[in-house]
Amino acid sequence: MISSVKPVPVPVPVPIPVTVLGGYLGAGKTTLVNRLLSGDHGRRLAVLVNDFGEVNIDVDLITSHDGDTINLQNGCVCCSIADKLGESLDRVLALDPSPDQVVIEASGVADPAKVAAYGYGWPGCRLDAVIVLADAETIQARAKDQFVGELVTRQLRGADLVLVTKSDLVSPEVLDSVVGWVHDITAVPVLPVTRGEVDPEVVLAMSRSDLDVGSARVATRDSPPLTDADAMFETATLAPPGPLARARLEATMNLWSQDVVRVKGIVWVAEADGGNAQPHVVQRVGLRWSIEPAPTDIDLEAGGGRLVVVVLRGALDATALINDLVDAE
Repeated sequence: MISSVKPVPVPVPVPIPVTVLGGYLGAGKTTLVNRLLSGDHGRRLAVLVNDFGEVNIDVDLITSHDGDTINLQNGCVCCSIADKLGESLDRVLALDPSPDQVVIEASGVADPAKVAAYGYGWPGCRLDAVIVLADAETIQARAKDQFVGELVTRQLRGADLVLVTKSDLVSPEVLDSVVGWVHDITAVPVLPVTRGEVDPEVVLAMSRSDLDVGSARVATRDSPPLTDADAMFETATLAPPGPLARARLEATMNLWSQDVVRVKGIVWVAEADGGNAQPHVVQRVGLRWSIEPAPTDIDLEAGGGRLVVVVLRGALDATALINDLVDAE
């Protein structure tokens, strides 16, 4: 007897869109991540963060964090990328409820187009867009640098959208020049932004079907990898035994050359007047640096903290630099 019962169709899971954020060290990716996590966009985001270095300092700099994971009242979750990106993707895709969208913050020395390959073929995912951030002050100099120029240019050419950050720090004439230069290299939309102040819809609502993606961009993703980042950069981490003197820290920031490509961390800083030490966020990109009070909800043990220094390998000794900073105390 032939059964008259019709098979029940099995629903096909809808792939979760993936957006990749890329850009060289200090371009402002973490600032944008913070904007996305706190924005009123109505999406449950799963954000995977990853910074080049021994310790993922970017997690420490995100407001309302708890270890290496952030859970927010708006339903967003932020996790650090484990040793394998695929395993991290599986972890967030298994969340209940599942995320509406996954955002991957690529390392500052990674090729975001290669990270985007996970969006192409990973089960349960589909790639929406690769968005690359470029520092208006330094991007052209970085692109000409004999050590990192190929990497920086490759990052730009892998983009579907470029956000030119820190646009308020250059003149209108320079900004126009940078935007035109980036567009000539990439032939994709270029948008100047300040302090990550970009409409979340610009980042989250992009769909590759709406973008003019030419064969040159596909070729970029299929081309051979660059030299491994570990061969290009040296990284050292400082966990100071106590507060750092502000005067010494400021003098060090001024003394270090541009071969120190990135400094980032949270440490206790003591003022010259002998007042109580307070946690401060320390950042340096190129020759520009800042030492600012840390957010009040940062949970940092008294006298603790850490500082990551990234230098061009062979140009400077990162470990010696941070040791000099402590030994001088």
